[in-house]
Amino acid sequence: MVTSTPDYTVVRFSSRTFPQEGRGNTIEELHERGLLPTKFVRYGNAVPQVDLVNRTMPGLRILTAGYTSVRREGVRQEGDHLYLCMTLHGTTVGSRRGRETLLSDGDAVLMTNEEAAWTMTSPSSVKIAGIRLPRSAIAQLVPKLENVTMRRIARDTSGLSLLRKYLDIVADDEALAAPASQRLIISHFHDLVALALGASSDAKAVAADRTLGAVRLAAIKADIVANLDDGKLNATMVATRNGVTVRYLHKLFENEDFTYSEFVLRERLTQAYHDLRNPLHSHRAISTIAFDLGFNDLSYFNRSFRRRYNATPSEIRDGAGAK
Repeated sequence: MVTSTPDYTVVRFSSRTFPQEGRGNTIEELHERGLLPTKFVRYGNAVPQVDLVNRTMPGLRILTAGYTSVRREGVRQEGDHLYLCMTLHGTTVGSRRGRETLLSDGDAVLMTNEEAAWTMTSPSSVKIAGIRLPRSAIAQLVPKLENVTMRRIARDTSGLSLLRKYLDIVADDEALAAPASQRLIISHFHDLVALALGASSDAKAVAADRTLGAVRLAAIKADIVANLDDGKLNATMVATRNGVTVRYLHKLFENEDFTYSEFVLRERLTQAYHDLRNPLHSHRAISTIAFDLGFNDLSYFNRSFRRRYNATPSEIRDGAGAK
Protein backbone atom coordinates (compact mmCIF):
# COMPACT_ATOMS: atom_id res chain seq x y z
CA MET A 1 0.00 0.00 0.00
CA VAL A 2 1.32 3.45 -0.94
CA THR A 3 0.33 6.67 0.84
CA SER A 4 1.64 9.90 -0.60
CA THR A 5 1.61 13.66 -0.04
CA PRO A 6 3.73 16.20 -1.99
CA ASP A 7 6.78 15.77 0.30
CA TYR A 8 6.07 12.46 2.01
CA THR A 9 5.50 8.93 0.74
CA VAL A 10 4.86 5.76 2.73
CA VAL A 11 5.05 2.26 1.26
CA ARG A 12 3.72 -0.61 3.36
CA PHE A 13 4.19 -4.15 2.14
CA SER A 14 3.63 -7.62 3.56
CA SER A 15 4.32 -10.75 1.57
CA ARG A 16 1.84 -12.62 3.81
CA THR A 17 -0.94 -11.44 1.50
CA PHE A 18 0.58 -13.31 -1.46
CA PRO A 19 0.56 -17.08 -2.20
CA GLN A 20 3.78 -18.86 -1.26
CA GLU A 21 4.25 -19.88 -4.86
CA GLY A 22 5.65 -16.87 -6.66
CA ARG A 23 6.12 -14.88 -3.46
CA GLY A 24 9.85 -14.55 -4.10
CA ASN A 25 9.24 -12.94 -7.48
CA THR A 26 6.82 -10.46 -5.92
CA ILE A 27 9.42 -9.46 -3.33
CA GLU A 28 12.15 -9.04 -5.94
CA GLU A 29 9.88 -6.78 -8.02
CA LEU A 30 9.61 -4.18 -5.24
CA HIS A 31 12.79 -2.42 -6.36
CA GLU A 32 11.91 -2.68 -10.04
CA ARG A 33 8.58 -0.98 -9.30
CA GLY A 34 10.40 1.90 -7.60
CA LEU A 35 9.05 1.07 -4.15
CA LEU A 36 12.44 0.33 -2.56
CA PRO A 37 15.91 1.86 -3.06
CA THR A 38 17.58 -1.54 -2.64
CA LYS A 39 16.77 -5.06 -3.80
CA PHE A 40 15.21 -7.76 -1.63
CA VAL A 41 15.99 -11.15 -3.19
CA ARG A 42 15.28 -14.72 -2.14
CA TYR A 43 17.95 -16.42 -0.06
CA GLY A 44 18.03 -20.05 1.08
CA ASN A 45 15.41 -22.74 0.68
CA ALA A 46 12.67 -21.53 3.01
CA VAL A 47 9.66 -19.55 1.84
CA PRO A 48 10.67 -15.86 1.89
CA GLN A 49 8.77 -13.49 4.13
CA VAL A 50 8.96 -9.67 4.25
CA ASP A 51 7.04 -7.06 6.23
CA LEU A 52 8.24 -3.52 5.67
CA VAL A 53 7.46 0.17 5.89
CA ASN A 54 9.42 2.58 3.70
CA ARG A 55 9.07 6.31 4.43
CA THR A 56 10.48 8.86 1.99
CA MET A 57 10.82 12.62 2.45
CA PRO A 58 13.25 15.29 1.21
CA GLY A 59 16.75 14.38 2.35
CA LEU A 60 15.76 11.23 4.23
CA ARG A 61 14.45 7.75 3.61
CA ILE A 62 13.62 5.39 6.49
CA LEU A 63 13.11 1.67 5.97
CA THR A 64 11.99 -0.62 8.78
CA ALA A 65 11.44 -4.30 8.05
CA GLY A 66 11.30 -7.81 9.35
CA TYR A 67 12.19 -10.63 7.02
CA THR A 68 13.17 -14.28 6.63
CA SER A 69 15.08 -15.99 3.81
CA VAL A 70 15.80 -12.70 2.07
CA ARG A 71 19.03 -10.93 1.15
CA ARG A 72 19.29 -7.18 0.58
CA GLU A 73 21.43 -5.90 -2.27
CA GLY A 74 22.63 -2.35 -2.79
CA VAL A 75 21.96 -0.85 -6.20
CA ARG A 76 23.84 1.90 -8.00
CA GLN A 77 21.65 5.00 -8.12
CA GLU A 78 21.87 8.59 -9.21
CA GLY A 79 23.13 10.96 -6.56
CA ASP A 80 25.64 10.43 -3.78
CA HIS A 81 23.79 8.71 -0.96
CA LEU A 82 24.78 7.01 2.27
CA TYR A 83 22.97 4.06 3.82
CA LEU A 84 23.16 3.36 7.54
CA CYS A 85 22.07 -0.26 7.87
CA MET A 86 21.01 -1.32 11.38
CA THR A 87 20.27 -4.85 12.54
CA LEU A 88 17.76 -4.33 15.34
CA HIS A 89 17.18 -7.98 16.23
CA GLY A 90 18.94 -11.06 14.89
CA THR A 91 22.21 -11.36 12.99
CA THR A 92 23.26 -9.96 9.62
CA VAL A 93 26.46 -10.29 7.58
CA GLY A 94 27.28 -7.22 5.51
CA SER A 95 29.57 -7.73 2.52
CA ARG A 96 31.26 -5.32 0.12
CA ARG A 97 34.34 -5.81 -2.06
CA GLY A 98 35.05 -9.11 -0.32
CA ARG A 99 35.03 -7.54 3.13
CA GLU A 100 32.49 -8.81 5.65
CA THR A 101 31.03 -7.24 8.79
CA LEU A 102 28.96 -9.14 11.35
CA LEU A 103 26.08 -7.17 12.91
CA SER A 104 23.71 -8.25 15.67
CA ASP A 105 21.06 -6.85 17.99
CA GLY A 106 21.54 -3.12 17.47
CA ASP A 107 24.82 -2.91 15.54
CA ALA A 108 25.06 -0.89 12.33
CA VAL A 109 27.25 -0.38 9.28
CA LEU A 110 27.55 2.41 6.71
CA MET A 111 27.17 1.62 3.02
CA THR A 112 27.34 3.80 -0.11
CA ASN A 113 25.81 3.58 -3.59
CA GLU A 114 29.18 3.52 -5.32
CA GLU A 115 30.01 1.09 -8.09
CA ALA A 116 30.81 -1.80 -5.74
CA ALA A 117 27.58 -3.55 -4.80
CA TRP A 118 26.93 -4.52 -1.18
CA THR A 119 24.78 -7.23 0.35
CA MET A 120 23.18 -7.81 3.73
CA THR A 121 22.54 -11.50 4.44
CA SER A 122 20.83 -13.02 7.48
CA PRO A 123 20.92 -16.72 8.39
CA SER A 124 17.53 -16.51 10.14
CA SER A 125 14.68 -14.10 10.84
CA VAL A 126 15.82 -10.53 11.42
CA LYS A 127 14.47 -7.04 12.06
CA ILE A 128 16.32 -4.17 10.44
CA ALA A 129 16.20 -0.43 9.88
CA GLY A 130 17.89 1.49 7.11
CA ILE A 131 18.51 5.23 6.89
CA ARG A 132 19.33 6.75 3.50
CA LEU A 133 20.51 10.34 3.34
CA PRO A 134 22.60 12.52 1.00
CA ARG A 135 26.33 12.48 1.69
CA SER A 136 26.20 16.29 1.64
CA ALA A 137 23.93 16.27 4.70
CA ILE A 138 26.72 15.09 7.01
CA ALA A 139 29.95 15.43 4.98
CA GLN A 140 31.03 18.52 6.91
CA LEU A 141 30.16 16.92 10.25
CA VAL A 142 32.07 13.67 9.82
CA PRO A 143 35.69 13.90 8.59
CA LYS A 144 36.89 11.23 6.15
CA LEU A 145 33.56 9.51 5.62
CA GLU A 146 35.24 7.04 3.27
CA ASN A 147 37.10 5.55 6.25
CA VAL A 148 33.87 4.75 8.06
CA THR A 149 32.31 2.57 5.35
CA MET A 150 31.99 -1.16 6.15
CA ARG A 151 33.08 -0.74 9.76
CA ARG A 152 30.87 -2.15 12.49
CA ILE A 153 29.27 0.54 14.63
CA ALA A 154 28.66 -0.98 18.05
CA ARG A 155 25.11 -0.98 19.39
CA ASP A 156 26.08 1.05 22.49
CA THR A 157 27.56 3.95 20.50
CA SER A 158 25.74 6.96 21.94
CA GLY A 159 24.48 8.43 18.68
CA LEU A 160 23.38 5.00 17.43
CA SER A 161 21.49 4.05 20.59
CA LEU A 162 19.67 7.39 20.50
CA LEU A 163 18.91 6.89 16.82
CA ARG A 164 17.25 3.54 17.53
CA LYS A 165 15.09 5.13 20.21
CA TYR A 166 14.21 8.02 17.95
CA LEU A 167 13.09 5.65 15.20
CA ASP A 168 10.38 4.29 17.48
CA ILE A 169 9.33 7.73 18.68
CA VAL A 170 8.91 9.43 15.30
CA ALA A 171 7.23 6.59 13.39
CA ASP A 172 4.21 8.87 13.17
CA ASP A 173 3.02 9.54 9.63
CA GLU A 174 1.01 12.60 10.63
CA ALA A 175 4.07 14.29 12.18
CA LEU A 176 6.38 13.24 9.34
CA ALA A 177 4.00 14.59 6.70
CA ALA A 178 3.66 18.02 8.36
CA PRO A 179 6.30 20.35 6.85
CA ALA A 180 7.39 22.04 10.11
CA SER A 181 7.84 18.88 12.17
CA GLN A 182 9.24 17.03 9.16
CA ARG A 183 12.09 19.52 8.74
CA LEU A 184 12.95 19.26 12.43
CA ILE A 185 12.88 15.46 12.42
CA ILE A 186 15.08 15.28 9.31
CA SER A 187 17.69 17.54 10.93
CA HIS A 188 17.61 15.35 14.05
CA PHE A 189 18.25 12.23 11.97
CA HIS A 190 21.15 13.88 10.15
CA ASP A 191 22.76 14.88 13.44
CA LEU A 192 22.24 11.46 15.04
CA VAL A 193 23.72 9.64 12.04
CA ALA A 194 26.73 11.97 12.14
CA LEU A 195 27.22 11.29 15.84
CA ALA A 196 26.96 7.54 15.30
CA LEU A 197 29.60 7.72 12.57
CA GLY A 198 32.03 9.79 14.64
CA ALA A 199 31.36 13.48 14.14
CA SER A 200 34.16 15.97 14.72
CA SER A 201 34.39 17.69 18.11
CA ASP A 202 32.92 20.93 16.76
CA ALA A 203 30.10 19.04 15.05
CA LYS A 204 29.34 17.14 18.26
CA ALA A 205 28.97 20.43 20.09
CA VAL A 206 26.58 21.74 17.44
CA ALA A 207 24.56 18.52 17.39
CA ALA A 208 24.39 18.44 21.17
CA ASP A 209 23.04 21.97 21.21
CA ARG A 210 20.34 21.55 18.55
CA THR A 211 19.47 17.86 18.62
CA LEU A 212 20.53 15.69 21.56
CA GLY A 213 18.40 17.51 24.11
CA ALA A 214 15.31 17.38 21.91
CA VAL A 215 15.83 13.69 21.09
CA ARG A 216 16.46 12.73 24.70
CA LEU A 217 13.38 14.66 25.82
CA ALA A 218 11.29 12.90 23.16
CA ALA A 219 12.61 9.52 24.39
CA ILE A 220 11.86 10.43 28.00
CA LYS A 221 8.32 11.51 27.13
CA ALA A 222 7.75 8.26 25.24
CA ASP A 223 9.08 6.30 28.24
CA ILE A 224 6.68 8.12 30.56
CA VAL A 225 3.67 7.55 28.31
CA ALA A 226 4.52 3.85 28.04
CA ASN A 227 4.63 3.51 31.84
CA LEU A 228 1.69 5.63 32.99
CA ASP A 229 0.18 2.58 34.67
CA ASP A 230 3.08 2.38 37.13
CA GLY A 231 1.92 4.05 40.33
CA LYS A 232 5.53 4.19 41.55
CA LEU A 233 6.77 6.00 38.44
CA ASN A 234 9.20 8.76 39.39
CA ALA A 235 11.90 10.96 37.87
CA THR A 236 14.72 8.78 39.18
CA MET A 237 13.36 5.67 37.47
CA VAL A 238 12.82 7.47 34.17
CA ALA A 239 16.24 9.14 34.27
CA THR A 240 17.99 5.83 34.99
CA ARG A 241 16.24 4.03 32.13
CA ASN A 242 17.26 6.81 29.74
CA GLY A 243 20.86 7.10 30.89
CA VAL A 244 20.68 10.66 32.25
CA THR A 245 20.79 12.24 35.69
CA VAL A 246 17.64 13.40 37.46
CA ARG A 247 18.97 16.96 37.35
CA TYR A 248 19.45 16.77 33.57
CA LEU A 249 15.96 15.29 33.15
CA HIS A 250 14.41 18.25 34.94
CA LYS A 251 16.60 20.61 32.91
CA LEU A 252 15.21 19.16 29.68
CA PHE A 253 11.71 20.12 30.80
CA GLU A 254 12.77 23.70 31.58
CA ASN A 255 12.13 24.79 27.99
CA GLU A 256 8.67 23.22 28.02
CA ASP A 257 5.48 24.77 29.31
CA PHE A 258 5.34 22.23 32.13
CA THR A 259 7.54 20.37 34.58
CA TYR A 260 8.20 16.63 34.66
CA SER A 261 5.46 16.11 37.26
CA GLU A 262 3.01 18.27 35.34
CA PHE A 263 3.69 16.28 32.15
CA VAL A 264 3.02 12.96 33.92
CA LEU A 265 -0.22 14.27 35.40
CA ARG A 266 -1.35 15.76 32.10
CA GLU A 267 -0.76 12.51 30.20
CA ARG A 268 -2.58 10.44 32.82
CA LEU A 269 -5.56 12.80 32.83
CA THR A 270 -5.66 12.85 29.03
CA GLN A 271 -5.71 9.05 28.90
CA ALA A 272 -8.37 8.91 31.61
CA TYR A 273 -10.52 11.38 29.65
CA HIS A 274 -10.31 9.25 26.49
CA ASP A 275 -11.07 6.06 28.41
CA LEU A 276 -14.12 7.62 30.05
CA ARG A 277 -15.52 8.70 26.67
CA ASN A 278 -14.73 5.40 24.97
CA PRO A 279 -17.71 2.97 24.94
CA LEU A 280 -15.27 0.07 25.02
CA HIS A 281 -14.36 1.10 28.59
CA SER A 282 -17.92 1.72 29.79
CA HIS A 283 -17.87 -1.46 31.91
CA ARG A 284 -14.83 -0.26 33.89
CA ALA A 285 -15.36 1.61 37.14
CA ILE A 286 -13.98 5.14 37.26
CA SER A 287 -11.78 4.14 40.18
CA THR A 288 -10.37 1.25 38.14
CA ILE A 289 -9.49 3.58 35.27
CA ALA A 290 -7.76 5.94 37.69
CA PHE A 291 -5.77 3.24 39.48
CA ASP A 292 -4.81 1.55 36.20
CA LEU A 293 -3.28 4.86 35.11
CA GLY A 294 -1.04 5.10 38.14
CA PHE A 295 -3.19 7.31 40.39
CA ASN A 296 -2.77 6.08 43.96
CA ASP A 297 -5.29 8.49 45.48
CA LEU A 298 -8.82 8.63 44.05
CA SER A 299 -9.58 11.99 45.68
CA TYR A 300 -6.48 13.51 44.08
CA PHE A 301 -7.52 12.08 40.72
CA ASN A 302 -11.02 13.57 40.99
CA ARG A 303 -9.70 17.01 42.02
CA SER A 304 -7.07 17.07 39.28
CA PHE A 305 -9.53 15.87 36.66
CA ARG A 306 -12.11 18.52 37.54
CA ARG A 307 -9.47 21.24 37.54
CA ARG A 308 -8.30 20.16 34.07
CA TYR A 309 -11.67 19.59 32.38
CA ASN A 310 -14.05 21.68 34.49
CA ALA A 311 -16.18 18.57 34.91
CA THR A 312 -16.16 15.44 37.04
CA PRO A 313 -15.17 12.04 35.62
CA SER A 314 -18.82 10.94 35.95
CA GLU A 315 -20.02 13.92 33.94
CA ILE A 316 -17.52 13.18 31.18
CA ARG A 317 -18.61 9.55 31.09
CA ASP A 318 -22.27 10.58 30.87
CA GLY A 319 -21.55 12.88 27.94
CA ALA A 320 -21.79 16.16 29.82
CA GLY A 321 -19.05 18.65 30.51
CA ALA A 322 -16.03 19.37 28.33
CA LYS A 323 -15.74 17.95 24.84
